[in-house]
Amino acid sequence: MKLNITTKLVEEIREYTQINAAELTGGGSNKALFIAEEALSELLLGWHKKNLRDDWKENNFTDNFFFISAKNAVKNVITREDRIKRQVWRDTGNLSLNKDLDGDIVFELLDKNPEELQQVIDNDAEVKKQLEFIVETLENSKYINQFDISVFLKCYVEGQFIKNFVKENGVSYKKVSNSKAKIRNVLNYLYKG
Repeated sequence: MKLNITTKLVEEIREYTQINAAELTGGGSNKALFIAEEALSELLLGWHKKNLRDDWKENNFTDNFFFISAKNAVKNVITREDRIKRQVWRDTGNLSLNKDLDGDIVFELLDKNPEELQQVIDNDAEVKKQLEFIVETLENSKYINQFDISVFLKCYVEGQFIKNFVKENGVSYKKVSNSKAKIRNVLNYLYKG
């Protein structure tokens, strides 16, 4: 048996994915729409492959099945994006806020070109300067409080979603969102100034 993928079905699934993405990301933002479209495309591709294998059972085709499939596809996209984001953050030499920045970051160059070596040294100095600035600002700014630092550690460093932070700490979504915005604004303003 094969699934008849019609325009009406695609529109219903698109609506399901948009609703689920908005719910799981905390609002109807562009990020939610991107996640919904990614989930929709993955879902349709998976269904097409299943059609080619003729791997459907008759009792699969219920509205509940389509809704659950859409919700699972959205969760998979969010999980994958979160995993990629965390991996990118982990690729910074494992520097963290509670470690001293006295040690040098070592890069291994395959080509011993002096221009490349100088560029690596300059990049290293810039990264170190930015990290020291962030730590100093978070510790000494009169605008940043202890709650803001915990939001920074959980949401920026560990990559936790605001929704999860809210559940764990029993605070409002708006308070955490405002704290993230305050941190970003203070760091941007002071770094440029």
